[in-house]
Amino acid sequence: MTTAPVELAVVTAKGLRLREKPSTASLILRTLGRGSKVQVLERTKDGLWARVVQPVTGGAAQGWMASKYLAEVNHPVAGAGLREEPWMLAAIHELGQREIPGATSNPRVLAYLASTELDRALASTDETPWCSAFVNWCMEVSGQVGTNSAAARSWLGWGQTIDMPKRGCVTVLSRDGGGHVGFWLGQTATAVKLLGGNQGDQVRVAEYDRKRVLGHRVPT
Repeated sequence: MTTAPVELAVVTAKGLRLREKPSTASLILRTLGRGSKVQVLERTKDGLWARVVQPVTGGAAQGWMASKYLAEVNHPVAGAGLREEPWMLAAIHELGQREIPGATSNPRVLAYLASTELDRALASTDETPWCSAFVNWCMEVSGQVGTNSAAARSWLGWGQTIDMPKRGCVTVLSRDGGGHVGFWLGQTATAVKLLGGNQGDQVRVAEYDRKRVLGHRVPT
């Protein structure tokens, strides 16, 4: 076992089993839902299991969980609770996908671009701006109808507008010469946090000036 300073983690699986021992054959103590927070006390040497503790009524539940379903507390599922919009599940699954420098393109980014009406030349390289294509792809694979457009501002005419943003809504930002679009995760007095594509050339969470927000949209 490897012991490290106590760290906080969040469950990323729909239901993650807390077991008595670090084995799939071990007794199941309870099941935690996506977004549940735990303290990681130690990990097995191979890193596959983590011993965790979670506060419960009258005490704390302690046991072992599969490490691959635990993420840092700033992961996009943190605070999501038990329900997540289907397009957000698709977006979260794509976290870390990024452009490949040089002449080679990431097939995943090309798949996003292929979900739009871009001509073949522009859709064949991950150098083409793909924030809108990513949102469109996430909508399509979750059974929604997107805009089929690679233009970020096309989302201003999609679905219906909402004044108060909610987790997973489509948020459109202004940008010199165009725009940017992603999925709303939260905000502060000055910044909005989005999960989106082509954010630093990858699918990741990033913050932007709230003054750039043009609108928030949800499906009709």
